[in-house]
Amino acid sequence: MTSKTQKSSVRPYPELKGNEPTVPQFGILDKLHGTWVNWKGGPKGLHTTPMPSPGTSSETVFGVFHFKSQQYREQLTFSKVNAPVRNRAGSNEQFNGPVKYETAIIDNNDDLQHFENGMYLWLGDNTMPWEENGQYQNPRTMFSRPSTAATVDEDGGVPVIGPGEQGPQFVPPHSISRSGVIPHGTTIHLTGNVTHFDQNQKPKPPERPEIAKLWEQPYLSISPTMGIDPERDLIPGSLKKPDWTTKPRDQQIDYPDQPEAHQGVNSARAYFLNIFNYNKYGAKFPYTVQPNLLLSEFNEGLNFKSYDLIELDSKHDTGVQGATVNNVMIERYCRVVRMRHRMWLERIELENGKEIDQLQYEQIVDFEFMFGASGETTQWPHIQVNTLRRLEDIPEEDQYDAIKLPEEDEPVTKPEARVHCMNHKAK
Repeated sequence: MTSKTQKSSVRPYPELKGNEPTVPQFGILDKLHGTWVNWKGGPKGLHTTPMPSPGTSSETVFGVFHFKSQQYREQLTFSKVNAPVRNRAGSNEQFNGPVKYETAIIDNNDDLQHFENGMYLWLGDNTMPWEENGQYQNPRTMFSRPSTAATVDEDGGVPVIGPGEQGPQFVPPHSISRSGVIPHGTTIHLTGNVTHFDQNQKPKPPERPEIAKLWEQPYLSISPTMGIDPERDLIPGSLKKPDWTTKPRDQQIDYPDQPEAHQGVNSARAYFLNIFNYNKYGAKFPYTVQPNLLLSEFNEGLNFKSYDLIELDSKHDTGVQGATVNNVMIERYCRVVRMRHRMWLERIELENGKEIDQLQYEQIVDFEFMFGASGETTQWPHIQVNTLRRLEDIPEEDQYDAIKLPEEDEPVTKPEARVHCMNHKAK
């Protein structure tokens, strides 16, 4: 009987040589490039936003809050930057594929509601061992960089390091990052990965994206800290509004034998009755409770050829985290503590046989402010969902007017420009 030494799954990356790469690898982000919009006759976006109520403070007990939800339309533009961005980490070098984004959102009255800009980065195909002919290996994103006689001499390496030395290979835990600047005073950094689904693959994936189950807690506008229990306070498997929502606040009881002090206006149902009974600006139940129902309902009857799911988060179970950084007022009175983002890049076939792209997203931003009866800080989900298509795929008669931000009338003076490329000669 013979035994063979099993090979390590860690395969060194190719050594960085010459002026490579000359162009970036965008991975799945390559599909984003362009302008995505809502269209006449199509679905609108929807947001649910809880806010501190006038006259309250961050220390208010109980959590009196203001709730706003409304439809919106959006203009979301992605622009690839054709320059690989080099990150040096000693024994490893990583080349990011940058994609800038800019969004503008208006409500049904054409009033500006939100604008934001930032950047997505393709960080690399996070697999080890990497494959020579892998989907995202040409151009490459990861290289090894051992020390050489020249680098040791230039950087004063003796006696710490000599030529030919190299540390462990870095395996990116995430393929994608998103950094964004929100004008309320929050900066976000999210990381995550992508999963591809194709109707031609085996086993065959679901016919359409599985957005969420009905009343699935992580996707509701009501967090567990708010005292509402989906299994108790909503009707399982039904979109019918619960009967308790028809009762006034002073008659609310969360459950049988609830202590009298916690009944009526002090009950969870009384506090959050306005989310269930909200009916303004095109927003109402059940979408004020589970906004992503708009995505799955619109997808019914569509013919999906393939779709990719990008999942990003500012928090992860282990390892290096993303971040949400707030200015002083936001941090003190309505702290943004987490952001989750799911984006579906879908290829669909229309009734006329034409194939087009569709982009759907859901992003959930967790606010923290005020306290419940237990003294714990309450977490308030702020949710946005939308379904968009490429501008060029929408018939001209179904296109809305473009959205322009109210910038200063006086134009910004810029010098005459020429294109400059990066030179990544191994130095």
